[in-house]
This record gives sequence, C-alpha cells and structure tokens, in this order.
Amino acid sequence: MKKALSVIFVFSMIVMWATPALAAGYPWGNHAAPFDFLFGNEIDSHQQSKAVGAARLQGFLYIHYTGETVNGVPVAEHTDCNAMPEACFAGWAFQGVKMEARLVSADMLPVFCTDARVLAKLPGFSHFHWIGDPMMGMDLVPGQVYQGYLMRMVAQSKFYFRHHETLTLVTPGVDTVSHANIQPCNP
Repeated sequence: MKKALSVIFVFSMIVMWATPALAAGYPWGNHAAPFDFLFGNEIDSHQQSKAVGAARLQGFLYIHYTGETVNGVPVAEHTDCNAMPEACFAGWAFQGVKMEARLVSADMLPVFCTDARVLAKLPGFSHFHWIGDPMMGMDLVPGQVYQGYLMRMVAQSKFYFRHHETLTLVTPGVDTVSHANIQPCNP
C-alpha cells in the first residue's frame, strides 16, 4: 500500500510539472532536431516539424500575439519566428500526410484540389502546403500540380487569428477553418 501511494505521489508530481510545458506547446528552436523538417519556402519561418516515416509529418505552426483583443480574446498572427523567437508560441499542433494537389487559384490564400476519394479518408485535414519553390504563395501557378503535405491542425488555445486581413476565431481542438485551402476535384 505504501509503495502504491509513493508511485501515485510521484506520478502526480510528474503530471503537475509536465502540464504547463505541454500547454505552452513546443518552444521555437529554429528547426533544431528532432523538428528539423523544412518545406523550403515561406512557411518555414513559422513552422517546425519532423518526418514520421516516409510520408507523414508531425509538428507545430507558430503564432505571436499582437497585443490586440476582440471581446477579451487575444489576436494572433504568423510572424518570422527567427526574428523574434521569444514571442512565438505553438498555435497549432499538426499532422501531415504527403500528397500532391493541383492549384485552383492563387488568391490571398492559395486554394488547391485533390482527389475527393483521398479527402474522404482524411477527415479534419484541411490545409495543404507545397514543398520547395516557389518561396511565396503568390508565385504559385494555377493548374500546376504541387507536391506537399495535407495537414490536420489542432489549435492549442482560444484566439483570433489574423491571416491575410481576415480574423477567424480559433478554439482548442481540430481547426478546419483558419487555414482551409483544399477542396475535392476529379483525379
């Protein structure tokens, strides 16, 4: 009985110590191992991830708080975390699945499409990001097929996210709205 209470006490202390670290997310480390995967374009300034096998990613998408609030909820946006690492926080944890997608339009947030049968098997996966060039989304070519990762993003806290002058309320859990840019198309 005494041993069981000791184990419970030690476990409780570990959980109490680890909880704040988990809640804060993974700190920005400029792609230091193990989160050393690079997309090779602009997203690398605010993402850290690691390859999990040959066709999957696991990582974090970072935000910084602007100091503004809307109805008491803080406003956040992406920033270059290398320029201000102490101000960057993990806004989302994500899982990524390697795939290809065709660019439909290159407006403020590029919109891609992929096989509807593939999307049906990946509920909650709503953001596609390409690998390599071009560096910026505005230089993507409509109709071209790009290799990249389709991501399932899980928000870590509640905040308003400013992305391309749009404010979206983000709440903890699977986020299929703030970065949604994938739609079904014919193979």
